[in-house]
Amino acid sequence: MAIINALVLEQMFLKHYQEWCLLSFSYVGDLDDSKDVVQSIFIKLLQKECNEPIKDLKSYINTSIRNESLKRIKKKQRTFSIENYSSEVPSYEHELIRSEISQTLFREIDALPDQNRKVFELCVLEGIKYENAAEIMGITVNTVKYHLKKTFKILRLNLRDVYLWML
Repeated sequence: MAIINALVLEQMFLKHYQEWCLLSFSYVGDLDDSKDVVQSIFIKLLQKECNEPIKDLKSYINTSIRNESLKRIKKKQRTFSIENYSSEVPSYEHELIRSEISQTLFREIDALPDQNRKVFELCVLEGIKYENAAEIMGITVNTVKYHLKKTFKILRLNLRDVYLWML
């Protein structure tokens, strides 16, 4: 296995760094994040072992930067925090409300059917990929997706009052 030529990568990095940062910035909207994306792509490329050479390295890097930027956006959107909805100074009442909401959420998760709860815990709470969760549970990837779809539907239905109340 051949490692991608570090000298070629360094030259491309120096020549196209600003261009790639702007490409990432057009997706993520944050300069520091865009720099992190570009740098992480190059770190991955330096560590990557290839069986076959990459034919169009610049195009490959452009696509990698776009995909990594989209992943970063998706990850930020998933980060859900109740504090984002409250701009007031925390008080005893707010803490009580947060704890009640947390208890309600965990109660609803515990009330899910076993398979749905296990898939939800693996994929959502632990962040395991669908393929790995399917392997762990001994089911297909499509079954994992089905259980997640069903779980989100149940939770949306059961927690609609809590969600509206939170807003």
